[in-house]
Amino acid sequence: MLRLMFVTLVMLLCLHTSLAIAAPAADIAASVQPPLYAIYEARQFAPLWLDNGKPSARASEAITVISQAADDGLDTSDYDLPALRQQLETMLQQPGDDRQQADFDLALSLTLAAFVEDLSVGRIAPLEPGAKTDVASRQVDLPARLQQILTSDNLPAAVAAARPALPPYHALRQLLVQYRALAAQYPQAPALPPLPAKKLEPGTAWDGVHQLADWLVILGDMPAAANTAQPPLMHYDGATAEGVKHFQLRHGLTPDGIIGKQTYQNLLVPLPERVRQIELAMERLRWLDDSIPRRRFILINIPQFTLWAYEPDATGAKVILQMPVVVGKAGKHETPVMNKTLSSLVFNPFWNVPYSIATKELLPKLYENPYYLEHENMELVDTSGRAHGSEVGESELSGIVLGEYRIRQRSGEKNALGQLKFVFPNDDAIYMHDTPSKKLFARERRDFSHGCVRLGNPTALALFALKTQGEWDEQLLQAKISASKDQHLALAEKMPVLLLYFTANVDAEGNALFLPDIYARDAKLTAALTRRRK
Repeated sequence: MLRLMFVTLVMLLCLHTSLAIAAPAADIAASVQPPLYAIYEARQFAPLWLDNGKPSARASEAITVISQAADDGLDTSDYDLPALRQQLETMLQQPGDDRQQADFDLALSLTLAAFVEDLSVGRIAPLEPGAKTDVASRQVDLPARLQQILTSDNLPAAVAAARPALPPYHALRQLLVQYRALAAQYPQAPALPPLPAKKLEPGTAWDGVHQLADWLVILGDMPAAANTAQPPLMHYDGATAEGVKHFQLRHGLTPDGIIGKQTYQNLLVPLPERVRQIELAMERLRWLDDSIPRRRFILINIPQFTLWAYEPDATGAKVILQMPVVVGKAGKHETPVMNKTLSSLVFNPFWNVPYSIATKELLPKLYENPYYLEHENMELVDTSGRAHGSEVGESELSGIVLGEYRIRQRSGEKNALGQLKFVFPNDDAIYMHDTPSKKLFARERRDFSHGCVRLGNPTALALFALKTQGEWDEQLLQAKISASKDQHLALAEKMPVLLLYFTANVDAEGNALFLPDIYARDAKLTAALTRRRK
């Protein structure tokens, strides 16, 4: 009601005072709604996109910028561009009345605002199961961002600044342009003949060799010159096998040149599907705080089984450290997506066995072998925190079920958390840690944990975390570990830890990476985006 009274007053002033709002400002004032109201009010409801009643050059520029939404993985059909273009052409030939001018100006502002919101915050709220990514702060900042963009003298630059700032986004945007062009030219995957056996090894005859070689050239995994040098014989070998190794490396597979089920299936994925994977990765990156790259931070891509540690630099952020990780088992103990803050390190940590693991996995072993705890360097701890040793009888077994006792693994060589634990408080009790099971890091697929993240090089990550906290080096760190037992060290620098999920990425050399959708989440996000458009 107050807003209506204000608009009425504005319209009266237009008619009866020397400071009247010029046409079509009165019509804009009568129609404009939040979040655009404050932007127009600051300029006394003067049009944003008109010069002397006609669409300005900025209006054409704005429509051009929106029409390029596909380059950012967005759908141009969300933005009613045909109607805007029609209004633009009509008004360039013959300016309309005040109402028509106001309608065009507001329509363009609303469309650009919708595009900027989709670009910078995302089209839907974070969808991943267990996601702890909050976009509320970015929604609060959106009006200021719209003000800057809608009134900017350099509209393309202002829109570019609204794109997500995390390093993978820019690389994925470049990759999307490349793969859109490829998908338009080659919308279907090649019709490769079946493999002659369960797997195709180098040196084996196969009538799909030349089709495969052509496809590897298209994908950039094999030089075109190498393909023309192929012998006429139908043997899978030489440059084609080397191309398959490169292809495998880009798809999270062991680069051995042997075409088995996984490699064969990946070769048959149509390029439009790869485009979709890139678009979904870009959507997920929109859910994150743009201020993160201005600090040191840690990023884990769950399907890639990889961790990166970043430091800010003049171009945004640079990788300081990279390592393999083990994540939660698909379908059972999936690692949740989250954005949390690393707060402390623990040297030679105890492992407090979660109740679910204690009752579902350890109790059956204890019924079979009452000395299991002693063998695994474990002990019982009561609710007051007092240790009760490793002996287990009927009362202790009952106490575990009732929650009167918890099971704790002591520090030592057998400890499941190894020598270092990295704490970033969260409701899911997820953390990063060392592990005695080093052999798992050599596997191509590494979802084996109960949800926490096992680190391939915990010492290097500890030194990264402690870089701004005294003169730490590997020797001092090992001495601290040797002299400690479950000792916590608060970090002076609290840095973001991002546990993310995207099945398309780019490596340091600019090669496209397509990763297995281990938690089957891409289809769910695709369905949600489709529902949003209806």
